[in-house]
Amino acid sequence: MKAKNILYKLFYSIFLCSFVVIFGKVLFDDSIHEYDTVFLLVSLVAAVGLVILSYSLLMRYSGVIERYYRIILVIFLSVYGILILVNGFILRFTPTFDMDAVYGGAVQWVQEGTFRNYYEYYGYFPNNLGAMTILHTVFSIASFFGISDFFAVGIIFNTVLLTATILITSLTCRKLRGSVAGVMALVFFVLCIPFLFMGAAFYTDSLSLLFPVLFYYLYLHFKEQETWKNRIIFAGGMAVVLTIGMMIKFTVLIVLVAVIIDALLCLDWKKVGLIAAFSICIALISFSIMDAYMYHVHLDKEECERLNTPYLHWVMMGMQNNGYYSPEDYEYTRAQIPEERNQACLRKIEERIRGMGVFGLTELFINKAVVCFGDGSYALSDFLDDSPENETWLHRYILYEGEDFKDYQQLTTGILLAVYLFMVLGALDCLREKKESSKLSLLAPRLASLGILAFLLLWETSGRYFTNYIPFMLICAVLSLVWKKGGNTDV
Repeated sequence: MKAKNILYKLFYSIFLCSFVVIFGKVLFDDSIHEYDTVFLLVSLVAAVGLVILSYSLLMRYSGVIERYYRIILVIFLSVYGILILVNGFILRFTPTFDMDAVYGGAVQWVQEGTFRNYYEYYGYFPNNLGAMTILHTVFSIASFFGISDFFAVGIIFNTVLLTATILITSLTCRKLRGSVAGVMALVFFVLCIPFLFMGAAFYTDSLSLLFPVLFYYLYLHFKEQETWKNRIIFAGGMAVVLTIGMMIKFTVLIVLVAVIIDALLCLDWKKVGLIAAFSICIALISFSIMDAYMYHVHLDKEECERLNTPYLHWVMMGMQNNGYYSPEDYEYTRAQIPEERNQACLRKIEERIRGMGVFGLTELFINKAVVCFGDGSYALSDFLDDSPENETWLHRYILYEGEDFKDYQQLTTGILLAVYLFMVLGALDCLREKKESSKLSLLAPRLASLGILAFLLLWETSGRYFTNYIPFMLICAVLSLVWKKGGNTDV
């Protein structure tokens, strides 16, 4: 038990230090985005004030909230879902680059039975085959009913996934700490404005959003089961959710690591083994089947091996210029013969780390954390500015080139900083708390949040790559308010 307590304190200390650094750097010393600190402070204070006011009102009427939680949830999801859907159609655009490969490949596959125009792309980037396959499945169903506007189908499908994410996040908070926490999750989603504009951006970031938090929600149910039959059912459900999520975006794997660590500290090894075995086996079998199909029916394996971009390429790219996309690095990787690409990337990584030294590498990691976690707009303009079909007042705020984008970005970043502030305060409470069960019940969401941070410190940087773990950050923020107040600490 003493060793376990030391591990808790070590983890919470790392979590606390990491997000304190991000919070302070973005607020006071962000040379990358060049924010106005006063503007950020005003947004931050306003967001914190709204959260505290909402929480105070909800606690005052906690009995009413408990009684009408389901009605509140249904009404909120209906209104919020309609807003996402309407904005999605307003913000329609013509996809380019990666999203074009995922969307355009799925459309061609439905219409022609093949995605041959994108074979070369998937030779380079087979990691996006899963997302295209998911969209192909959805578009095929729509086509069966005579629907041919596949972009509209994508908006609707993405809206359903986004709404389901809000539902599961709220239910998770409620399960952990009661109905007030469940409604507070909805309050945080209201504050996180960019979710309203995510409907049309149905790329891997938003398509995978549901699956990490759903995996964790099923895990909470798994822990409550008293029979092995029920445990097997939930472990199987978790494995299916994890596999679909990983097919869309591989970072979903981080939630498995977080949950396994959590489980090792609070469950016996047989239950942990069941979760791990089901998740790993079903994922491996599913990926093997998809690969066998793709390389037998569509793609030429030898050609793909010639084109394939090794994973170390993105680590290499993450070790220069604050980790941004680098055309020169792509040229370097592709200039190597396939058998030597990994070693060539590894040599370049070692060369860059030696050149930076300890202090330079630390500075790089801090700057990368600011790039990845310091943009409250979630970098949605990466997609939404690709030949928009309409010109509306929204575009002046949410597109990089919009005349009011900087104000919108600073407003949303101030709100994001409020989320980080509550996450930090919750971690401080956990460090002070002596009761093991209280710390344990909050472990997996924080592990997942720290996991995506650790991954992105090594990977290529982007302000949207953390999107599918925002629900965990909101869970941490919500529970920092209510974690000691009458919730269930035994799940």
